[in-house]
Amino acid sequence: MSCVACRAAPFAGTRALVAIAALAVSLVQVRTTPIEIDTSKYGQTFDGIGGLSGGGATSRLLVDYPEPQRSDILDYMFKPNYGASLHILKVEIGGDSQSTDGCEPSHMHSADDLDYSRGYEWWLLSEAKKRNPGIKTVGLPWTFPAWVGGAEQSGDPFKHPELTTDYLLKWLEGARSEYGVNIDYVGIWNERQSDGTYAKTLRRTLDAAGFGNTTIIAKDGDAHICNEMAKDKDYADAVGVVGLHYPSDYTSLKACRDIGFGLNGQRGGKPIWSSEESSSYDDLNGAACWARVIASHWVLQGITSSIMWNLVGAYFHGTAWYASSMLTAVEPWSGNYHSMAPVWATAHVTQFTSIGWDIVENGHGSGQLPNGGFYVTYADPKTGDWTLTITKISEDHAPCTRPSLPHFQVRSENVTFTLKVGVKRSKLAVWYSNFEEYREDGTASTLFERLPDIDGTIGRFTLQVRVGSFFTVSTILKGPTKGKASTPIPTSQPQMPLPFADDFESTRESQEGKWWSDQIGIFEVHRSGDAKVMRQMVPAAPIAWTSSARGPVSVVGMLEWQDLNLTAEFRLPVTASDDKGACLGLRTDQLWSSGIVLCVFKGGFYWLASEGPHRGSVKPRGQLFTSGNTSALSVREFSTLSLVVVDDKASAALDGRSLFQEVAIRGTNTGFAAIGATDWVAIEYDSVHIDRAGPRWTPPSSPCVAPVAGAVVHARACATNGFAVDDQVFDLQASFALRHTPSGLCLLAVSAIEGSTLVLEKCDAREPRQRFKHDYTVIRNAVVPLTLQAGAGNLRLAGGLDGKVFLSASKGGGHNWSSWAYYPNTQQLRNHMGVDASLGYPMCLSTCELASGGGSTLGAPGNVVVV
Repeated sequence: MSCVACRAAPFAGTRALVAIAALAVSLVQVRTTPIEIDTSKYGQTFDGIGGLSGGGATSRLLVDYPEPQRSDILDYMFKPNYGASLHILKVEIGGDSQSTDGCEPSHMHSADDLDYSRGYEWWLLSEAKKRNPGIKTVGLPWTFPAWVGGAEQSGDPFKHPELTTDYLLKWLEGARSEYGVNIDYVGIWNERQSDGTYAKTLRRTLDAAGFGNTTIIAKDGDAHICNEMAKDKDYADAVGVVGLHYPSDYTSLKACRDIGFGLNGQRGGKPIWSSEESSSYDDLNGAACWARVIASHWVLQGITSSIMWNLVGAYFHGTAWYASSMLTAVEPWSGNYHSMAPVWATAHVTQFTSIGWDIVENGHGSGQLPNGGFYVTYADPKTGDWTLTITKISEDHAPCTRPSLPHFQVRSENVTFTLKVGVKRSKLAVWYSNFEEYREDGTASTLFERLPDIDGTIGRFTLQVRVGSFFTVSTILKGPTKGKASTPIPTSQPQMPLPFADDFESTRESQEGKWWSDQIGIFEVHRSGDAKVMRQMVPAAPIAWTSSARGPVSVVGMLEWQDLNLTAEFRLPVTASDDKGACLGLRTDQLWSSGIVLCVFKGGFYWLASEGPHRGSVKPRGQLFTSGNTSALSVREFSTLSLVVVDDKASAALDGRSLFQEVAIRGTNTGFAAIGATDWVAIEYDSVHIDRAGPRWTPPSSPCVAPVAGAVVHARACATNGFAVDDQVFDLQASFALRHTPSGLCLLAVSAIEGSTLVLEKCDAREPRQRFKHDYTVIRNAVVPLTLQAGAGNLRLAGGLDGKVFLSASKGGGHNWSSWAYYPNTQQLRNHMGVDASLGYPMCLSTCELASGGGSTLGAPGNVVVV
């Protein structure tokens, strides 16, 4: 018998051989029946592991990355035997409308428009093909331009199926003719209804146009489509793959199997995929979720492919689902990228398998481990090579963002595998990760490391499978590697550099301006006379995936920004009526539903309010700060508009003439800089300039001494303008510990009772009073409770406007709160995201006590200490 535990210990750190032997002996006492691997037992054909760019604008900042970092990131995604080594790249077919983190441009804004140089998805497809010519490609629309719904703008992409099929065909033709990419799969409409007539029309159109090898996936949503196809055989015949999003392993897919999808033992059958999966933050928990779901989907549901949303988290914090990706790349100004644990979880499968291999059926090489966890065997029907993956993830770390999991338990165990006669026997490579064993700083002790080979010629081997483990055992000895870029990853610089200026002259036509992120509408750089401008291109409300009544907007910057001077030249189109206008925003959220927004209309009316404009109306929304009238705007010449916001005052000017000075505004907002329009007009922007304003841009220092073990934790006003201050810098660790980064100490509840104070102590991942369970993905997008795992499990980390931090079973209220949001740029735990009038200026977890006489008076941020 070969026992991996006796030769190389797959657990935290480097330990003495005595400890290794003792652990191995203790586990050998738990004996289970050997698991037989029989690679002749065909289950279904493996369709590969993929990543998804889009849904939407998730790769937006990647295209602006400097070299060599941009190529390094692409290598980690697509280069075979290097990183994630993806089998599949799925991309959004842009449709001019918001699809999660932004809008992606359509190749046809109108029926008489066609431009194959827009966006970045075709570029990404071609880069993937350069690295791996065999990678499979998928295109899927989230939204559609308005004209696809017919002259009446029905809002229904299926009302005129011939229009929609021709529109989609043009996209496929562009991928082939302009970028040399043949799209292997195409979808219907992301997470919205499918339509049998449209699917059948699309199939006929593809066949007639030479795209007979392009398979239709439907419906990129739930399994109800199988009930629909059961009533229409031609519909079912047109669809080649049932694509489910975030499918539960604990619900029945019988309706799909009844019509021939996902059947075991039938080569050439139609499969069921998880065509969008994970949506989980890319730390060790996100990697654990991904490792678990790839295995469980096959073992429990017979799903043959999983595609992670999203590929690269290259979108600003403050847009939706921050960094729910394989790695994070949000600093094109520095080139930094990080959080690569999901890359190495993916490599455990992709570097040792290929599309077209067999997945061995349950009971003969795939199944559930005796003490919890999953194992899956993949086999090459041509060469006899095979790969076994084993995952054992605990209940605390197994969940992805959705769906929820039933209660379960796992325990460490020794597992013996035997090889049936006829299975290839050779030396076996062993690769190992553990997502639940940590170094002192909270990072993983082992990520995709090769252990000593084991002898498979005797047909039997034993693995020590600890909780958190991900093993790969394979006959593939040469090729797989843990790639490392030749250029070191640059140091992170989370603060976007200021001043920022762009006249768009260096931007390629049909692209967004550098770092801008369109959230409503599409802003493209085009030539206007002798200069380049950034022009809003959407002529009418698209067929939306998620709708907004507000006018077009593009944002840039940081969610933490507060005090800025934003200046831009703009020009409305000649055809604009007096009720159309230009808008600048500061401290705005993603869709400018909150912020400080100035709009100036062609007729001369202007207002400053707490929300962006609603299309078709000159009326301000939200809180009105001021309004007035000025001279009518010229549509022949550019006008210059500026907005300055400092603390709780705003000033503005038009063409050098003051509109207002130091108007009182609310001082609690933080957010992006934005340019936009009041409606679907072809407004042009040029010479945009953003700079610091006011006195709060001096890098602050902590107002108290560095903490030591035993120091009590407090709350105080958050540092302004994206500064990270030592007393407010905390790391959310995958173990659910809250680590004060400068001191290296972790938050500890003094006792697991109501009202207990919190102190800093040496980190101990085994101490339940240091574990504050939370939704590790949502906490970066909204406030969520952090619940102490010790005690009754109902105590939350809470705070009050008096600066005290304590445990509470209450959901907050009044001047207290018991939910927090995490701002990764500044590593702050804040008591609200956006604006919460009941709590006033945002307060942050801190090692410093609130200044004496402080206290946050509602709506009066001047009464708290702000650095």
